[in-house]
Amino acid sequence: MNGVVAGAMVLACGISSAQAYDTKQVYSERGNVPLYVPSEIEPGADLPLVISLHGFTGNGNAHENYFNLRSQIDERKFMLCVPNGFQNSQGDRYWNATNYCCDFEGQAPDDSGYLRGLIEQVIDEYSVDLDSIHVVGHSNGGFMSYRMACDHADLISSIASLAGATFDNPSDCVPSEPVHILQIHGTEDDVIAFNGSCIIPFFFCQPGAEGSLSIWSQYNQCDGGFENAGSLDLVNGISGSETSRSVIIQGCSDQGSSELWAINGGNHGPAFNANFRRELVDWLLSHRR
Repeated sequence: MNGVVAGAMVLACGISSAQAYDTKQVYSERGNVPLYVPSEIEPGADLPLVISLHGFTGNGNAHENYFNLRSQIDERKFMLCVPNGFQNSQGDRYWNATNYCCDFEGQAPDDSGYLRGLIEQVIDEYSVDLDSIHVVGHSNGGFMSYRMACDHADLISSIASLAGATFDNPSDCVPSEPVHILQIHGTEDDVIAFNGSCIIPFFFCQPGAEGSLSIWSQYNQCDGGFENAGSLDLVNGISGSETSRSVIIQGCSDQGSSELWAINGGNHGPAFNANFRRELVDWLLSHRR
């Protein structure tokens, strides 16, 4: 896995020079973490919280330049926290998510505990809507978003993973309750394969996009399969509405569902248009506990 996993594709993503948010700092055990909040907040309002996680070798700033969720903060009234992962011996940042990705040196940092502590600190210091706490991530950050759903289903309302995956062995994840899951994945991703892959044959595997959602449909007590839910235009450079949307909702718990946005012809770091961040924030904020 090389640097493209970092989510550092600072492409022509329509990033505005106008800052429509305020920047605060959360003082964590690993240093200051930026927290972006609306420039105007109604007194007494509890706001949704989104935690956004970078990929392997990346950092929070480059990742946010790619996703650019900050552009939605003032309009949609949510808080955005963008932490950095642990550093390996090469100085590369990562999240200790699953056995597939990405603690390759066996350092075993408790990133799951760290991120929960960070969320709880934001809850202590700000007015957070406890039914609207969400984790998103790219690649290694996507794997980590699944890990947070596994470990902290009592806290997390929904997750969105771009080019990540859940544990290949369903018994490695025991969520205490259902969680809404969105998987976004390019069908031509040659870094984290859409259909799943193993680091070595039959060992250290990831189940792919549909496999991850099928596993989570079991956790979410669903009894149906994928249903077509239309298409979306999310990516520059691919004509038409290139992203096929499908859902698993039949029989699911009210607190859990599985949804796939399959980017037909998409790679590991799609060049998203402005629709992407709007659609992503819409999905997150509509999938509450």
